[in-house]
Amino acid sequence: MITLYQFQFSHFCEKARWALDYKGVPYIRKNLLPGPHRKTARRWAPKTSVPILVDDDTVIQDSAAIITFLDQRFPHRPLTPQNPDDAKEAVKWEEHLDEEIGVPLRLWFYYHALPDRDRAVRFLLDGAPWYGKPLFAFIFPQVRAAMLKGMNIHAESARQSEERLLAALEKLDAALKDRQFLVADSFSRADLAACALLSPYCAPGRSDAEMTAAFPAALCALRERHKNRRFFAWVLDTYSNHRQPGAPGTSEAWKWGDGRVRATGLG
Repeated sequence: MITLYQFQFSHFCEKARWALDYKGVPYIRKNLLPGPHRKTARRWAPKTSVPILVDDDTVIQDSAAIITFLDQRFPHRPLTPQNPDDAKEAVKWEEHLDEEIGVPLRLWFYYHALPDRDRAVRFLLDGAPWYGKPLFAFIFPQVRAAMLKGMNIHAESARQSEERLLAALEKLDAALKDRQFLVADSFSRADLAACALLSPYCAPGRSDAEMTAAFPAALCALRERHKNRRFFAWVLDTYSNHRQPGAPGTSEAWKWGDGRVRATGLG
């Protein structure tokens, strides 16, 4: 049985979950606690980042590498296009989306969320083991400090991240102007990456009231400005059409993650 070590709130982990569910591959989720997760991650892989997929003696770290592995291990319902040129384009899109949406969106969110201890703790403990709440009563200041330092979170990096995010959303809108899919004429890892990484922002399955209660005002204000954009509706439609019905957690709004951060602290 495949095991996925993850943060429930991570949008990078949602990429791996979606790929597994899309292919109908049975797997076990092991939800980790941010901070202490480093010990478990290092037991399986060289870095502290999640997601980590374990399949017998095979260990795959990083959401993009997991999708590639799953396409090789389970070739039905491929997420990588069969045409070599289309495959290169899909991977290129995924790399761009990871770096220009996934990473800056996460940093920008944490900049606004971490000062609010109660909100940040609720977020970081989403799906975490039972001992997370009593442990975080003591270690949250250290976890927050490690995140700020390790991810280089400060006012200027947040400003730059917002600029990168807005530019990436413009590019995504332009690519989707008269198209349903980013590459060729079928759903691929490019579409999955874009929608998984934007799912906490577009929040399929959650009301505006829930978003206002759960997320910082800056995020909600920008989200309100974007609700009529092409990319926003496309994410919701793609979740409805291509996220497996009945898969665990598909009604949740997948949240911001630490899947690709290599930091002293969370990873």
